[in-house]
Amino acid sequence: MFARILGWAVVALAVCGAGARGEKPWAEIVGPSQAKLPAPQDKLEWRGDLAQALAEARATGRALFVTLRCLPCKQCASFDSAVLEGGGELEALLAQFITVRLTSASNIDLRLLPVEGWQDLDLSWWGWLLAPDGRIYAIFGGKDHVSDSTRISPAALANTLRRVLEHHYDPRRASWDVDGPAPALEGRAPTPLDLPGAESWKKRGGASLYKDGCLHCHQVNEILRQPAIEAKRFDKARDLDVWPLPENVGLTLERDDGLLVKRVEPKSPAARAGVALGDRLVVAGERKLFGQADFRGVLHRGPAGAGAIEVLLKRGTELVRVTLDVREGWRDTQLGWRKSIADGNIGAAPGFAWPLEVKPEQRRKLGIADGTMAVKPFFGKDGAQWPALKAGLREDDVIVAVGGRSPNVVQREFMTWFRLNYEPGDTVSLTVRDARGRDREVRYSAPAPGRD
Repeated sequence: MFARILGWAVVALAVCGAGARGEKPWAEIVGPSQAKLPAPQDKLEWRGDLAQALAEARATGRALFVTLRCLPCKQCASFDSAVLEGGGELEALLAQFITVRLTSASNIDLRLLPVEGWQDLDLSWWGWLLAPDGRIYAIFGGKDHVSDSTRISPAALANTLRRVLEHHYDPRRASWDVDGPAPALEGRAPTPLDLPGAESWKKRGGASLYKDGCLHCHQVNEILRQPAIEAKRFDKARDLDVWPLPENVGLTLERDDGLLVKRVEPKSPAARAGVALGDRLVVAGERKLFGQADFRGVLHRGPAGAGAIEVLLKRGTELVRVTLDVREGWRDTQLGWRKSIADGNIGAAPGFAWPLEVKPEQRRKLGIADGTMAVKPFFGKDGAQWPALKAGLREDDVIVAVGGRSPNVVQREFMTWFRLNYEPGDTVSLTVRDARGRDREVRYSAPAPGRD
């Protein structure tokens, strides 16, 4: 851990290097901006063509704000409406950008929006902030197992937009070279359907889900995983530890600010590094941070197991460098809400269409203890094909255990739990309770995912 360093001049030499070592002048980069913003555009206009928008950004010198929104998904719908409607400070900030709204992942340009490593593909709304040459300034978005709104808000977006504008219009920005390489845009734009796993994903059941040319973001996740799954290299214990939360390193960040440390968990990597309440994250993994999603992106691209993550903090007028030493297992998060797992190509399907929740009064009537499994199987209109139905499971049964285990999970959480614990061909043993309170066992082989 580095000692506290006083004064911006000292920081520039002692923390960020004097240039001879090739290090960035971070004290200048995260210090007061010299930006002079132009007048906002006359009106907020959402464009649907990213290539044309990029050309407009180059012609005007304005940065781009691109949203990727999956319309059929209810998740983040209210936030999407708030962004579209704008109003007040948010609309004035958005009017400084060339704004783009894309509603299908099927034709996004992966050179400009390189989703792997940069976008949480289990979300139905995501934002990209780009330079006119396509360099990535920032990303915005977030969700967790609690709700759609615990990680994002209009105020958080406004703060990210403001920080990006101050960075974009700072006359020193080009000399800093901190925004990564500009993408090469010659030739045809590659899309998610050009990825190595796309054709195999469609043949193995994805084609029935890819309807009317609308590819969902969570389906892009499935396509990215398909080659490793087929090669039997996909490790469910490690490869699903994606998009760790700040809490994984011991930090709670104030949601609307995005980067302000609200709490430091005792004995955590952050506490061991000396992070303090009231610090503000400004750089991590050699990326300038504009909001919480940027920090989560650094964590996502960080060590798979034990390792170190370099962070620069602002503590008042001081700049402090700390090292977060993370240990094996640090990335673990709750996965039950992730659609690309619950409905995707990982593990086995449960042998019926969907696990419904059992009402509390029925639990009591059947003598099912609180905190244990109580799942009603749903088969759908074509249910005769399902292995569980063929084995004797019925829709008026209640599943109280699977393989002798009885976690209290239903709906998407049950699907995720099942897929993490079973592979196609595994023997499934259900303990089911009928309407008269009698238990019996139902056994069958778990089917592969994608079975309709």
